[in-house]
Amino acid sequence: MRRFTNKRAAAHFEMIFAFVFFTGFVFFLFMVLQPQDTSTLSGSVIAALYDNFEEEVFTNLSSMFLKANYTNDNVEDGDADEDCFIIELPGRLFTYAIKSDESYVTDLAGTDVNSNLVAPAGDGELSINDDNVFFRVSVSPEFDDEGTTGCEVLEDYELGSILERRVVSKTFLNNMASDYTSDYEELRTRLRVPPIFDFAIVADNMSISMMPSRGIPESVEVMSREYVVEVLYPDGRLINERFNLMLW
Repeated sequence: MRRFTNKRAAAHFEMIFAFVFFTGFVFFLFMVLQPQDTSTLSGSVIAALYDNFEEEVFTNLSSMFLKANYTNDNVEDGDADEDCFIIELPGRLFTYAIKSDESYVTDLAGTDVNSNLVAPAGDGELSINDDNVFFRVSVSPEFDDEGTTGCEVLEDYELGSILERRVVSKTFLNNMASDYTSDYEELRTRLRVPPIFDFAIVADNMSISMMPSRGIPESVEVMSREYVVEVLYPDGRLINERFNLMLW
């Protein structure tokens, strides 16, 4: 009888020891190991915000050099634009579609030149009113050219290599900043920000700031990441700007 009692006591002790050991092991796991990788989660959410930000504010820019061997010998005195000529921009040379009224032209010194772009049937006809030989030509929806009249078609010209890239539109940025203030929830939906998060977008050097009027609460954990992008202005300026995207 005593031997049976001793066996029961030993079994009871082993159960208690096993329970304590198991509880301590589980506690160790929760203390030392993370149940999920929060850094990976926050990085994914910020990356998704940036992708949607790109969709809203990015536009295309095509740039090239032009050599125009033009003389106005065939233009009669008294015409509106005696130094105005037209060149063709074949649509097949461009990745992005050419559209009307989207040109910006300067001479090599950076001085603005009056120009006008029309795009019948996908090909561009660019009018330039200037007596220089070399020009920088840019085409983008960000531009709104001024128009020209009385131009002569020019056959003797050369186009340099065409550089095409995606850039941030200053106009689209301004529109987004206005929407952040006037209709935050609608903008949040367009950017696909989950309802459990608030967001802010701040530029380092531009007068663009999408930040709550009361600031970010000090009690919340802020996830953030910086991106450097090219920003195109309607006047042809192209600058590098750093944007800080934040979620909390």
